[in-house]
Amino acid sequence: MGLSVMVLGIDGSSKKSLMAGVDERCAAAGVAIKRVSWQRVVAEAASMGRLDEYPYNELSRLWLELFPVFFADSGIDGRALDPPESIRELLEGEFMARLHAAEIHGMRAVSPLATGWLEMAGHTLLQEAVVRPLVADGHVVIQESLGVKNVIKSLLMAEFCAPAEGAVLSDLRSHVQDYFGRALAPQLGIHLREDPAAVLAAKGADSIGVFDNFRAFGGSPGETFIDLQSGCLEVFEEFVSTNGWATVDARDSSPAGQEKVTEAVVDAILAEVRRRNNS
Repeated sequence: MGLSVMVLGIDGSSKKSLMAGVDERCAAAGVAIKRVSWQRVVAEAASMGRLDEYPYNELSRLWLELFPVFFADSGIDGRALDPPESIRELLEGEFMARLHAAEIHGMRAVSPLATGWLEMAGHTLLQEAVVRPLVADGHVVIQESLGVKNVIKSLLMAEFCAPAEGAVLSDLRSHVQDYFGRALAPQLGIHLREDPAAVLAAKGADSIGVFDNFRAFGGSPGETFIDLQSGCLEVFEEFVSTNGWATVDARDSSPAGQEKVTEAVVDAILAEVRRRNNS
């Protein structure tokens, strides 16, 4: 019997190594994991020459559209954005590295707000056309990042640009939480409760991407990483409480602490697999 699992954490955490450990331990227990993300699905389709097929063509189109919408009429190093024209150019080129090092001016609240709706569209398509068919075929599917995180980030970015619109944007956040919590709900949701300051200390402000803080909007990279991620955490706590997700304390970044996090995630997945197989 298949199972859909979503693991929600903040940007820049050690989730990559954590998930590798989860894969290995679940496999040792006889449960093979299929990991899915928007980027992973598109990259795999590109490697197999299937980008012209549905849903990969639409997922690719939406992903490419994120960049001109997010940056809109802003200036990137003193000139207009020159976004990648194909997924291969995005995956294989240096566009993201250039963005990370760029000086960005003229961002407006409407840009991240519009990007949030594209994120909702992309994650809805991913869920309906990729995740649910895999689960129906009996796979245990882990989505490494629920789209609610990226949409909430977009709304918090819009509020940073236009604080006077805070009340309206708060209402939108409630709508987003409801949509992801009901329409795109996993069968098992796991929230990794992390410490933004500890993540920043381990990651370093210079390595933080432009989508993980308010730098594009004039803020300090390190300080606004903590601001944005702390805002996300506050929303996550409400989201997981409302929707009955499991919470794993991942604030201990030591090897022993991360070992406990891996064990907790694996235990939750295996327990849910057993419960469903026995029902």
